[in-house]
Amino acid sequence: MKKILLTLLVSVSLTFATTVAFNSLEVTLNSNGLKVGDDAPAFVATTIEFKDYIVGGTKNKIQIIAFVPSLDTGTCKLETIAFNDKVARMGNVELTVVSKDLPFAQQKFCRNNKITNIKTVSDYKHANNAKRYGTTISAPAFLEGFFARVIYVVDTKGKIAYVQVVEEIADEPDYDSIITFVRKIDRHVKPE
Repeated sequence: MKKILLTLLVSVSLTFATTVAFNSLEVTLNSNGLKVGDDAPAFVATTIEFKDYIVGGTKNKIQIIAFVPSLDTGTCKLETIAFNDKVARMGNVELTVVSKDLPFAQQKFCRNNKITNIKTVSDYKHANNAKRYGTTISAPAFLEGFFARVIYVVDTKGKIAYVQVVEEIADEPDYDSIITFVRKIDRHVKPE
C-alpha cells in the first residue's frame, strides 16, 4: 500500500513539473517554474569575491538571469562567454549567470575567459533559491540538484517578462530571441 501511495505521489508531483532533456534522456525539473507576469523572487547568491549579491526582485535595470548546470562544462562556458560579449554592447541590462560552482571555480573561470561584463554568482549556500525559480533538476537521480539551462528576463518592476527553458540542456539558448525581447521592452538598450 505504501508503495502504491508513493508511486501515486511521485507521478502526481511530476505532472506539475517541466521536463527537458540531457543528451536525449528525459529530465524533470522541480516545478513548472515562474511564468510571465509572476514576481521574480529576490535571492542572495555569492559573487566571485565572496560577497552577497541580490538576484531578482526590483532593480533599476532589466535583469537577465541565466541558470546553468556548471561553468565547467562546454555549453555553459560558451553561453557565459557569448552573454559576456553580447551584454557588453547593451545598455540598461544586468546579466547574472547562476550556478552551484564554488566562487573559487567561478573566479578562475572568469579570469581565464575574460568575463568582465556580467556577474557570475554561486547558489552553493542556498541552492533552494533555484528551486523557487523552478530550475533545479529533481530526476533522474544522478542529475538531481543540478540546475537546468533556463533564462529569465525580469523587468525593472521585478516581474518576469520572458522565460526560455532550453529543451536540451546540452544546447545553448537562443540568444537572438532573448536580446530581441530585451530591446522590445527597453528602448535604452543599445543595438549590438
